[in-house]
Amino acid sequence: MILFLIRYCIEYYITKISSEKSVKKMQIRKVNKLLSHACENSVFYKNLYKDLPKGSLKISCLEDLQKLPIVTKDDFKKFPIEDVLTTQSTQNLIVRSTSGSTGKPFDIYSNRKEYFTGYFRTFFSLYYYNPFTHFVLIGVVGQKEVIEKKSFLYYAQKYFKLFRREAYNIFTPPAEIVEKLRDRKINILSSTPTGLKVVIDELKKTNEKLKIGYVVLSGETLMDDVRDEIKEYLQAKIINVYGCMEHPSLAWTNPNEESFSYAPNSIILEYVNHIEINGELYGELVITNLVNKTMPFIRYKIGDHVKIIDQHKKMGKIIGRIDDVITLKNGTKLFRLQVWSIFSSLKECSQYKILQKKDGKLYFQAICKKGLDKRLVQEKIENIWKNSFGESPVEIEFLDEIPINKKTGKFKNIEVKV
Repeated sequence: MILFLIRYCIEYYITKISSEKSVKKMQIRKVNKLLSHACENSVFYKNLYKDLPKGSLKISCLEDLQKLPIVTKDDFKKFPIEDVLTTQSTQNLIVRSTSGSTGKPFDIYSNRKEYFTGYFRTFFSLYYYNPFTHFVLIGVVGQKEVIEKKSFLYYAQKYFKLFRREAYNIFTPPAEIVEKLRDRKINILSSTPTGLKVVIDELKKTNEKLKIGYVVLSGETLMDDVRDEIKEYLQAKIINVYGCMEHPSLAWTNPNEESFSYAPNSIILEYVNHIEINGELYGELVITNLVNKTMPFIRYKIGDHVKIIDQHKKMGKIIGRIDDVITLKNGTKLFRLQVWSIFSSLKECSQYKILQKKDGKLYFQAICKKGLDKRLVQEKIENIWKNSFGESPVEIEFLDEIPINKKTGKFKNIEVKV
């Protein structure tokens, strides 16, 4: 795995100094290998491409990709996972579930070396990062540690004191986080925009400010009001990392910039279904993942809208997930990452969200899978809620459909009606 990742890094840095023509030739070579591998080993792709005209699977230029159909997660879900993967599903594969931002969670499979390329793409965005110093993480901690066990990263942390984290769980009270970070100079703090907003709300109570060098954000769309508050209360430069489970750490901004860079040896980007938003041209993002050969994503539509700019190896502003923060009656702040972690065991529902209406009442809206007893599912939801939030009242509603945001193509797991 180490040699694979070293080659991956070298290849990326070569693309940074290569011409657009050279980068495209490399991408064409990679996508032809990917297509051959997918068609030989995946029942899903064999079936998908079986009726294409002869020669459609030979890519001579990137425009030739348009001869192939666009796929979505709904297309994958029509097949058993064994028919989608190009290898047998074993315990050696890493399985991560999407947070369901398009409505329904979806399991993503990769081998270990494919998975850890995402870590290196994050490192690419932190070219000034000193791996011998701690960085602070506020997020879902346990899942990462399980995957990292027996990896090069675990041994680097344990024996060489590299890439060490000072981690705070998303359920850590914000006042406790502020106390731990107070009167310190922290180089890097990583979280989601909503996670940091909860910390900033705590700082606002006493008009206190922290001293952070760089804030690395991921998981949600960064709104202008949150950006301004991070600069004011954390006094930090902002690096915005965009990604998805289908391709983690897909792109990143330079500090305080809006456009994104990406690794062209990892991915091919397309923009379809162009629309105008606030006078600017956007398109729906379609990716071809050149790294993950275990579960190939070839012309896979993400659903986020990206501002179209004419710059080589750059992406424009991205409109994706935007979530609210709910305040429970006991004062507890509740945001998406917490909900996703708490209800990760709720496999009986294909989709759910928490809605707070104008009168302050909370509703847990869910779509129950067919054939299940809703009374038992409701009992499970009530137990999870009570164990996590005590006696804070919530009303459970089973719906046939939960609408998504027409502008972003996504829906809010957490929504406050105003």
